[in-house]
Amino acid sequence: MARPVLLLRSVVPQFAATVAKGSSPMSLLQESEEEERAVGDSLRRGARARILVVDDDGEMLRIVGDTLRQDGHEVRQLDSAPALLDMLVRIEASAFPLDGVDLLVLDHRMPRMTGLHAVRTIRNSAWATPVVLMTAYPDARVEAEALELDVTVLSKPFTREVLRRTVISKLRGRRPSG
Repeated sequence: MARPVLLLRSVVPQFAATVAKGSSPMSLLQESEEEERAVGDSLRRGARARILVVDDDGEMLRIVGDTLRQDGHEVRQLDSAPALLDMLVRIEASAFPLDGVDLLVLDHRMPRMTGLHAVRTIRNSAWATPVVLMTAYPDARVEAEALELDVTVLSKPFTREVLRRTVISKLRGRRPSG
């Protein structure tokens, strides 16, 4: 059991520290009211977006979806990258515009297909919707490929405030800061 914790410490120190303390990694997403106010109403007053969230972890899917809904966004959720691609095929087959989604927020490591593989497939279809890729295992290869695909990487664990800032920045067409 010590070996995975050592691996996590080298990859995601904050995540490993949380697990080592016996806390749930999801507890990092639980923000106090003060931290939530720090995001500021001005960030949340922007245009209400249609956001598609894809993650095989049901708890993460719920937390990200709930956070974005609290900010007034319309959120659809899927539990796998293949489900995302199936949905996009149905949209295209029904002649709905592919721009019906303003932002895609998806996990990188999912069964059967990575988030970046799904994005590559989507980009090959000329679908240019902005993407935020969540990952607990960021590395140089993932970062480089994400940059090439114009995808913003959001390292797990993250706070609700960081999620909100990243989403707002991506919706406004710029790279998030800090």
